[in-house]
Amino acid sequence: MLVSYNWLKQYVQLPVSLKPEELALKLTMSAVEVEGVVNQGKNLENITVGQIKKIIKHPNADKLKLVDVNIGKENVRVVCGGTNLREGMLVAFGKVSAKVRWHGKGELVELQKTKIRGEESAGMICAADEIGLAEMFPKKEEFEILDLTKKLETGNWKLGAPLSLVLGLDDVIFEIDNKSMTHRPDLWGHYGLAREIAALYGVGLGEYSPPLIEDQKACPERSRRIKRSKDQMKLKVNVEEKELCPRYMGVVIDNVKVGSSPEWLQKKLLAVGLRPINNVVDITNYLMMDLAQPMHAFDAKHVTCNMKHVTTIAVRKAEKGEKILALDGREYELTKEMLVIADEKKPIAIAGVIGGEETGVDEKTTTIIFEAANFDATSVRRTAMALGIRTDSSARFEKSLDPNNAELALRRAVQLILEICPEARVASRVADEYHAPFRGGMIDLDLEFLNKKIGMEIPKKKVVEILESLGFSVADKKDHLSVSVPTWRATKDISIAEDLVEEVARIYGYGNVAVSLPVFPVAPPERNELRLLERKIKDILSLEYGFVETLNYSFTSPQLLQKLDIDSSLRFANDSLSEGKGFLHSRELGRNDNGVTANYIELANPLDKSRPYLRRSLLPGLLENLENNLHRFDEARLFEIGKVFLTEEPGDRTDKNGSELLPRQDSMLGLVYAGKGDDNPFYAVSHSLTGALERLGYEVKLEKRNDIATHLHPGRQATLVISDHVIGMIGEIHPVNQKNLGLEIRAAAGTVNLNKLLELFAQKSGYKPGSPYPAVTRDIAFVVPRDIEHAAAVAAIKKADPLIIEVELFDVFEGKNIPAGKKSLAYHIVYQAGDRTLAARDVDAVHVKVEKMLGEKFGAGLRK
Repeated sequence: MLVSYNWLKQYVQLPVSLKPEELALKLTMSAVEVEGVVNQGKNLENITVGQIKKIIKHPNADKLKLVDVNIGKENVRVVCGGTNLREGMLVAFGKVSAKVRWHGKGELVELQKTKIRGEESAGMICAADEIGLAEMFPKKEEFEILDLTKKLETGNWKLGAPLSLVLGLDDVIFEIDNKSMTHRPDLWGHYGLAREIAALYGVGLGEYSPPLIEDQKACPERSRRIKRSKDQMKLKVNVEEKELCPRYMGVVIDNVKVGSSPEWLQKKLLAVGLRPINNVVDITNYLMMDLAQPMHAFDAKHVTCNMKHVTTIAVRKAEKGEKILALDGREYELTKEMLVIADEKKPIAIAGVIGGEETGVDEKTTTIIFEAANFDATSVRRTAMALGIRTDSSARFEKSLDPNNAELALRRAVQLILEICPEARVASRVADEYHAPFRGGMIDLDLEFLNKKIGMEIPKKKVVEILESLGFSVADKKDHLSVSVPTWRATKDISIAEDLVEEVARIYGYGNVAVSLPVFPVAPPERNELRLLERKIKDILSLEYGFVETLNYSFTSPQLLQKLDIDSSLRFANDSLSEGKGFLHSRELGRNDNGVTANYIELANPLDKSRPYLRRSLLPGLLENLENNLHRFDEARLFEIGKVFLTEEPGDRTDKNGSELLPRQDSMLGLVYAGKGDDNPFYAVSHSLTGALERLGYEVKLEKRNDIATHLHPGRQATLVISDHVIGMIGEIHPVNQKNLGLEIRAAAGTVNLNKLLELFAQKSGYKPGSPYPAVTRDIAFVVPRDIEHAAAVAAIKKADPLIIEVELFDVFEGKNIPAGKKSLAYHIVYQAGDRTLAARDVDAVHVKVEKMLGEKFGAGLRK
């Protein structure tokens, strides 16, 4: 938003020595962010008022002339091609070093002495668009220069005077960041900013009190009022949507002569970036920038009245399919959610956004209806967004304006139109529909609370002075204050004591608050053991086993579940979860890994409609990632740590006092692996998972599953067991499901419940020092019946002798040279003693003992 320094000084008397840059910094540090300070006459430096004394035909050019210009102390000759040149004419003369835009286009160019067609030219007679004054002095012809003769026929000025001073373009413009005052609707106008500045500098604020209109409701000041015409017109307002339009005011003005606005009004609008249109429209724009109250004017002859000649304005919602041609020349189709201003037959404006073209004010208008209203911020914002319109009016209504501002704006608008058009008259009563008049609230401010929040003691007298300077009414209640919030701050900004603390602190000055560190105990945060466990597992899997972490959404699709054969049925399941908690209901989709009916929570409003269910396992997403990666790599090792959602087990409550339980949400570790040429992916996954858990200090066993998971190979799946507790599973993907997923090679997966793993932390064995003596590894391969389980073989080998500390399976083979019904198992056996270095004879003796035990217990024969 652009703000005029001269406009502000109309309401607040600032120190003469105050520089605009200093004010900008003060505002930035306490109220709103000033992004720039621009001197209005900056681009008019070295441009003065000159008078043409003599015009001579250029000897070498038909369309150029040699012109002698008097600029006060000297006459200067220039070459000029202006079509409206005449002797005695007052012009804008650009001296050497002035900056202009050639023919109003391109970048600024600095003038230098030059020769044009052989004739010297020391400066330039300027056109309006070449010095940035095109809006103030619109051109009638392409090569017309700026004629200031009529403009300057009166006034105290001299030839050679700076043009900026002569035209009164000596203002300073502040560029204010709109985002910094989104919560301050009162600052979207000059008077509101002036109030802030008066408080910051401790100076008085000019009163904003235009005359009241005769017979206006709630009119206590009978001595200051605008009289109404006796032969009045009848204006009626019918607000159908009272919540969307808290207040609507209107009045008819007759005998209006539409034309150009007075110079002072045009200058104010141009200073803040608005183009003057005509006196009526300019008044509404002026008040929008002055009071932050958007207004509108209708041409009364185009507003349909009824048979009794009563002009009725309705504030209603649009009918379906209703259209309006707006002032921007575009036709908009309205919906029934949009609020409109309408007459007896049609919409004449989109409430708070833009007016209609048909009722727009032009030079033929003689009777107008001034509108000053207040509209619901949300309604205006939604309408503007839906129609793709962004106007100065909608930008302000979106901020929740004070309904009481509408009356001030209407009174001031009537005052201005009567001043600008002396023959105009108020031709109707003021129609004022004000439902539930808006009043500011009361806040109790404890002074001890205020001082504690700010960090220093501010005298009560100073606190009261600051609040009253901002428009608050304050009643002293000994150790606390009763503060009445003015309506212009109560719509969106001030509602609690903390807001008042901020008001006092920023006006007092943040730089005046002593800098000190707060005194409070520093307690270390509670250790999050689950998070620490997750980090350790991530480090081990990535750094030691070469796995790559992946992150998936917590949603899954029915198609993916079908590929994994876990949605054999699809029907609603009875469920204690209620609607409105972010999910709709649960669905029974086949069975889970333990053979129990699995209820999947279906989201009411999923981010992706193809993935409506909350996941119960990490594997579907990981297997999808695996298939994608195997298109680019020969091997893929992926893991993920994330939440799953289990409806059959109780979780946390919805709130502290809630009786409703959320589904259980455990943190799970999932990993998948597949490699081209590796026909035993199960062992890579089991080696990685068990190795990672053993690195954490857990003793892990693989045991045969009692409940077969249908999506895994029935003969290649096992449970992970720690201290007789099942904490996870490992398995190779079933060939059918593997094909459904598009996996061309064998793949294996594993999962671990980290919440259950953490519960076993206290049960882990204590610290055991490692042996200082070296270990010896021997391999053994033997043939056993096919039904002998790996776990049984490992347990038997470990029990054979105390010197055996580790047994690791590295190969399983069936086929050539192996009898039918049998298989070959190969293990690494690690031998180590705690009190000596083992000799070869020691290891040989125990190894023979193992061979003998395997033959006796399992009928094993060594493979040669």
